[in-house]
Amino acid sequence: MITRRSVLLGTTAAISACLLSRASDALAAEWPARPITINIGNAPGGDDDTLSRFLAQTASEELGQPVVIENRAGGSTTVAGNAVAGAKPDGYNILCLITAGLVQTVLRDNLQYGLDDFVPIVEIGGYPLALIVSAKAGITSTDELMAAAKSPDGVTFASGGVGTVGHLTSTMFLKEAGGKGVHVSYKNNPEGIQALAGGFTQMIFASAREAALLKDDPNVRVLAVTSPARTANMPNVPTTAEIGYPQINSRVWYSYAAPKGVPDEVVTKFSAAIVKGVKDPKFQERFTPLSFQTDIKTGDELTAFLKAEQDKFRKVITENNIRLNN
Repeated sequence: MITRRSVLLGTTAAISACLLSRASDALAAEWPARPITINIGNAPGGDDDTLSRFLAQTASEELGQPVVIENRAGGSTTVAGNAVAGAKPDGYNILCLITAGLVQTVLRDNLQYGLDDFVPIVEIGGYPLALIVSAKAGITSTDELMAAAKSPDGVTFASGGVGTVGHLTSTMFLKEAGGKGVHVSYKNNPEGIQALAGGFTQMIFASAREAALLKDDPNVRVLAVTSPARTANMPNVPTTAEIGYPQINSRVWYSYAAPKGVPDEVVTKFSAAIVKGVKDPKFQERFTPLSFQTDIKTGDELTAFLKAEQDKFRKVITENNIRLNN
């Protein structure tokens, strides 16, 4: 039976929903009314920090408000991820979501957030990985690497930590090659590369930007890059597809995301500002020579890409029982 009380309750709920919708629309129309913070999951000086600081300048000009960087290093980007996931969805806290951050959502059992807690805004591209081997350890070619990987002892491969993109890509590569290896984890890629150059390990997947710094080092050899085409900074180095492993195509990509519930107009405005910055000739002149490859994705295309990346890394993590419990 319809009562006066039920009618009043229904009317109140409808009015509340209408007011909330109007408030959200007003927020989006006024945004940004104050500075915007891009939260970075690593310390100052890393690639995510350097790229974001450059793009923040253009975004500030485009949006009419300062876009500032806050470094929340720790937990392989999870400190920043947790902060943004729990932030008010008003468009003033943005996460620089990178490959390593996405991996954490399938690697860690006790993570307090997931990919569904964010609204993807835009991916800008990234750096392909490079397969680097230790000449000092007696490996200078793909054939020699394959021979070592298929030997009874296999190879020792370095990475910048358990569950990093380098670790997971090395694991995928060895499986595709029909070889095996022992993982040696270091605090970061520079330490892993240093160990490789010293002959303490035999193989590492690091970013092509890092690899280019080693191309004249007699102690190492860069055998391949994971990009579809050869990179600008190492044109003589073949792709993984050219050496017979097209499935090995991981890269270190960079994207931006906001807390779930952020207004659509905020996503549209921030995305447009970032894309303008990426297309700026000054950005391309600075980062393309370092092997950065622009790959802009937004909307459903970006959502599908992130899901595919998550599925890819979940598969290798599950098959090889790779876990972090803290």
